[in-house]
Amino acid sequence: MDRADLAWEPIHLADPDGGNYILWPHLPCIESPAELRPIGDWSAIAILASSEDIWRWEQESSEDRKNPGAHLAAAMASGTSLGRYLADITTLDLKGVSIPDPEPMRLLDSYPSSKIFPLEPPSDDPEWADLMVEHADQAAKASNLIALLGTGRRWRKIRSEVIPQIAVHPHADSEMGAAAASAAAWWREEQRTWKNDLDLRRDIRQMSRLRGAMAHLRSDEPASTILVPILQSRLKRISEVLSMWPDVETMGGGV
Repeated sequence: MDRADLAWEPIHLADPDGGNYILWPHLPCIESPAELRPIGDWSAIAILASSEDIWRWEQESSEDRKNPGAHLAAAMASGTSLGRYLADITTLDLKGVSIPDPEPMRLLDSYPSSKIFPLEPPSDDPEWADLMVEHADQAAKASNLIALLGTGRRWRKIRSEVIPQIAVHPHADSEMGAAAASAAAWWREEQRTWKNDLDLRRDIRQMSRLRGAMAHLRSDEPASTILVPILQSRLKRISEVLSMWPDVETMGGGV
């Protein structure tokens, strides 16, 4: 049987130059049950975000401790697809719905900065900045703006369509399954403006940086393992792009 598109189990991949990757799926803004968290040892973690994003998450986490739920409430009131997603999942019986995303934060809090690799380049990276400008131009096109008018109907349709794609797991109950369907709808909405291979260029660059992180670790520890927390909706695509083994981008030691 083919692997479900929306899976709960990690994907393990071995780099042809040495080292192993654990691609671990989780749902955005939801604390994963302990039974769904990865088990084992790894040398470092790689985050599908920039160093600036990680800094912002740390600030949000600090602010949330002083004013619990403030960032969650603001996001829910934003009128964005993220707000729609949060409105969905806060009606479910789930543990630890919060902003910033609790699972990446849990990992970030448990590792030294030298063992944390941001896979998105910084905003001052010229090639990445050009890609972001192209994406902004694409997003601003009238056809995309008009398409936003049908968001509610598309959202409901996507949630229904993805239900058969959600893997069965003994520790993922119906509430988690409903959240997975809403997360898939949110991710598809977020990706609607990533057209003309912009998303592939983005993903290849991030996976090149992941291979660069592995090359950096391999210089001291040949049998390195990197844990990569990934939104469940991105797991299949990211595993496919990484399996293309894009060129290695040189990476320094952590954030």
